[in-house]
Amino acid sequence: MTLIDEIKTSQKESHKKWFERWYRKIDLENDIKKSAMKGYTGFRIQVSEERDSYLRLRLSNNETLSLLKEKLGEGFTVKLKEIRGENILGMKTYKCYIQILW
Repeated sequence: MTLIDEIKTSQKESHKKWFERWYRKIDLENDIKKSAMKGYTGFRIQVSEERDSYLRLRLSNNETLSLLKEKLGEGFTVKLKEIRGENILGMKTYKCYIQILW
């Protein structure tokens, strides 16, 4: 195994461990059920507004989206949405979130 293969394998394993801890901690399935009972057809996980830069990095990773799709199963669409724009003062704005639709 080459060094790059070892690094990629290590990163993937590390991300999967982090994901499992994060997923259990946030109780996403319960939040989705509550949203559905209120009549919503989707749920958002804020990324850009997260204060922890490490968490922002992990949440915006494509591997997180793949693991979420796998965890939630069929019938759910999981996407990373990025919205760039300007406010009324002309300053650049940026919003990023994970969108889960059913």
